[in-house]
Amino acid sequence: MSHGKQKQHVVGVDLGGTKILAAVFDGNFRVLSREKKNTRPELGVDGVIGRVAECVNEALAAAAVPHAAIAAIGIGIPGMVDRERGLVRIAPNLNWHELPLARLAERRLHFPAALINDVQAGTLAVKHQGAGRKLQNFVCMFIGTGIGGGIVLNSELYRGSSGMSGEIGHMVVVPEDGPKCGCGNRGCLESVASRSAIVRRVVAAIEKGRKSVVSDLCDGDMTRVRSRILAEAYREGDKLVRRIVDEAADYIGIGAANLINILNPQAVILGGGLMQALGEKLLPRIRKSAMAHVIGANPERVKILDSGLGDDAGIIGAGLAARAKVATAKERFFR
Repeated sequence: MSHGKQKQHVVGVDLGGTKILAAVFDGNFRVLSREKKNTRPELGVDGVIGRVAECVNEALAAAAVPHAAIAAIGIGIPGMVDRERGLVRIAPNLNWHELPLARLAERRLHFPAALINDVQAGTLAVKHQGAGRKLQNFVCMFIGTGIGGGIVLNSELYRGSSGMSGEIGHMVVVPEDGPKCGCGNRGCLESVASRSAIVRRVVAAIEKGRKSVVSDLCDGDMTRVRSRILAEAYREGDKLVRRIVDEAADYIGIGAANLINILNPQAVILGGGLMQALGEKLLPRIRKSAMAHVIGANPERVKILDSGLGDDAGIIGAGLAARAKVATAKERFFR
């Protein structure tokens, strides 16, 4: 009996195209430790899974929790996931197709693994621990390397008829000659307002001779520009960064307004790396842009909020997926 009791901990992993985050949660779902690593997708499947395992092992060591105490691991994936079969259908920025990741992770780490789409993980986290706790109907927008969304209707995560709902980064906001998006379309929200899009525009302008503190902040290595550097330049009043980031915020507002007009949610909740770095600066601008495009706009109609979880939303949601896996295994065992 004591053996079952000791396996109360779970691990949550947020596996992104650029970074891996891992956290260890105790039986009361408190975070005991967090670790971070670069993903390095160019290392291939085995290389990335090896880095996930290293990140998890470092998190366990930091929390002083032995492997034997872990009931399950949840992994959030930026792509389409078949949760039942533990398959990654497609994860474009990792270049993975039809990959049995749950099985591979279990083989490497020796505890049960649950997969979840990263944005659905973030949305679950917002519902359980963030700004969506008391809401029945809301939409999440996560602004990071790309832009993803999660929809909660009547307190349930809405997955759509084939589990692909929430691709809000691919609503078209610039119909005429918009920039090309990774998905093949033109003028998607992601192609003008994600961190990658902002960085692309800033770098292109600097290469054409525009002055910006970004060059100094990243020591001239433009591949190192992340949300943190953009936020620093923005706070220092850098004209180029302010113009491009403010334009992105206006587009995010238009995206939010489309969701509000279609779904009539209680709130649109914003998360992701860019919001964590610059949320307090961008929220007023996003609200203003959204309200300019919402039918019958007033503050009672809808709120536009920060998630309250910063960069933790993905690992919290992955941890919740791990807990759900343990609960269903127990149900099967006792039936």
